[in-house]
Amino acid sequence: MSSICSLLLVLLAVAASSAAGDAGNKLKHIHLYMHETFSGANATEGAILPSPFGANATFGSVAVFDDELRTGLSRDSPLVARYQGIIVATGVAEGPASQGHLTVASILFVAGEYAGSALSLEGPFVGFQGTLERSIVGGNGKFRMARGYYLLKLLNLTSPLTAVSEADFYVLTCDPSYM
Repeated sequence: MSSICSLLLVLLAVAASSAAGDAGNKLKHIHLYMHETFSGANATEGAILPSPFGANATFGSVAVFDDELRTGLSRDSPLVARYQGIIVATGVAEGPASQGHLTVASILFVAGEYAGSALSLEGPFVGFQGTLERSIVGGNGKFRMARGYYLLKLLNLTSPLTAVSEADFYVLTCDPSYM
């Protein structure tokens, strides 16, 4: 057998095993709107621990959130999921480019085709402008073994106390029976 034939057989075997490994994997795009309330009786996020490094420092401060993910821009649109987690200020240096934060969060689906399932998110972000990206690092239910990414873009401040952001989840799962 010539070396070219051997090489072609090896490449064919690699391609076949790669295709078999990806069978059933689907990239799912979920488009929702996140509604946040910053203060008041119905606040969905807030600081729970100030920075231990002084009144003007943010490094080490901790906040929690339980924001609503809805199907539309209006707060009257159907509630599909909760965006729950913590955020820790991890940047020591001064200035907007160094004020890093780390988020650990869950997307808990409460209605619709994914009700009872969840996505796990983790990742750093710097600043609160533009489009923010975080990693999807796992999930359960219909999102078992999920991976992917999540994009969040502020659309508008509906008042000084509330905001609406566009949330796009790009999810790949390993088990075809769950998607």
